[in-house]
Amino acid sequence: MNAHVTEFYNRTRRSSSIASKLLRRGRVLELPLYWLLRTSDLAREGFENSGSYRFADHIYCNEPSGRFGIGHFLDKQLLNMPAVESLRSRFFMARDELCRFLQERASSPGGLDVLSVPCGIPRDLVAGTEKFRSLGGKLPGVRFHVLDLDEDVLHEAKTFAEEHSVTLTTHHGDALDVDVYGGEFDFITSTGLGEFLDDNRLASLYAIFWRILRPGGVMVTSAMRRQRFSDYLLRLAELHVYYRSAEDLATIARQTGFVQLTISIDGHGIQSFLKATK
Repeated sequence: MNAHVTEFYNRTRRSSSIASKLLRRGRVLELPLYWLLRTSDLAREGFENSGSYRFADHIYCNEPSGRFGIGHFLDKQLLNMPAVESLRSRFFMARDELCRFLQERASSPGGLDVLSVPCGIPRDLVAGTEKFRSLGGKLPGVRFHVLDLDEDVLHEAKTFAEEHSVTLTTHHGDALDVDVYGGEFDFITSTGLGEFLDDNRLASLYAIFWRILRPGGVMVTSAMRRQRFSDYLLRLAELHVYYRSAEDLATIARQTGFVQLTISIDGHGIQSFLKATK
């Protein structure tokens, strides 16, 4: 196992207390906003656990919740922000690309292996599968895999998938360690990790994906552009992300061996999507 194994790339917070940090820096006027935002379940998860899988899943589910009434209201407002709606679109992208892939390849001899990395709650795999089934698709030869550094997440992912009649094979380890994958795959979805990797590490991740994909295999991934207010909230929560365009993703993917690339941008112009075929 390489040196990255214990590093959670999305846990970028360094201060023991965000409130204390604001006081030390003389940003007293921001304290009321910080405490008000904490009544929102989405904001509180972001403040307490950086870019956790629960933070992303709350956005994907789009069901507001919070404390004291005002928290529910604020949560709804946050979920309706353009930047958050844009983040939700990466879930829809992964779902739809998986469904499309299954429509084209599910009957392939020898079956297919589909992977989500890092998986969090693998809502994209489950929703893509359910959409495929709703269109009359069958999955006798499709095997679903998830990889994550957090063993508790893998357990929760497996339970969630089983509740929706999807069986998962779990892989525990660092996404930047090729040895933890244990096989080859036909489709890989990876959202929510690249935003926390610098260009060199992202290139290493894409190189691993290129290596473990079978010929004709597909990788789908995403990136985000900077949006002023959402960037302020991310920095307030000490979530340090790397902003990139679709062209930036394509450049890194080409450097790691991918040739057949399709890029797109969501309706708000914030999220960029890359589909790369080996």
